Amino acid sequence: MALPLANKRILVTRPKGQAEELVLSLKALGADPVVLPAIVILPPQDWRPVDEAIADLPRFDWVVFTSVNGVRHFVGRMETLGVPVSTLAQRKLAAIGPATARALVRVCRPPDVVPEQFLSDALPDALPCVQGLRILLPRADIARKEMARELQRRGAQVAEVAVYRVQQETGVDPVAISNLPTPDLITLTSPSAARSLAKMLEESGRADWLAQVPIICIGPITADAVRELGYQPARVATEHTMQGLVQAILDEVNYHAYP
Repeated sequence: MALPLANKRILVTRPKGQAEELVLSLKALGADPVVLPAIVILPPQDWRPVDEAIADLPRFDWVVFTSVNGVRHFVGRMETLGVPVSTLAQRKLAAIGPATARALVRVCRPPDVVPEQFLSDALPDALPCVQGLRILLPRADIARKEMARELQRRGAQVAEVAVYRVQQETGVDPVAISNLPTPDLITLTSPSAARSLAKMLEESGRADWLAQVPIICIGPITADAVRELGYQPARVATEHTMQGLVQAILDEVNYHAYP
């Protein structure tokens, strides 16, 4: 019996070094993953705000992480400064979803809170009363502000620090992209990846892909970014994880195989 994604060419747009989980899952189902990183993750240009937040850690009640990259860069900076991870472990910790929670377990401890919906907009409801509490958000430089505003509306004192930057991947030759065969599906795991991929494809003369190839999004915020670009996602993962994304791919392929 053929594997469910046999001979399906699937574009993977995760950053370098972060595509392995999705690639291995797709290969196990028979797919042919084509890795085209759309974004690159960089350290902040100025570490001083992060260093000040780390020095001030004992005064925070909660530290809320919204990505694996946030955990890696924040804890990595703590190690560079010689600040013991126990200082972070003594705070209440929240993680946006299971991947971020696993990252915390590896370097610190399990989080106290993970929302049922793996979305930043769901985190305020997952936290207990935050009135008068100090909350630290180590995030990307381009992170959405809605969660911070909602926590402030509920009476929290919120400090946001950019622990990493997200930029368009510029290390891929547009000619190399133009020579790629058209994929059967495109996967997107963040709004920044959606916007960067659109620019990359336009620069390489492949802008038609986003109009013609089914786009599978990891969650509604990414899907909204696709719509803002003028395209329509074919499917949005119900569970906003890599495995949820794989399931959405399977659902899309099965829908067309058995309409």
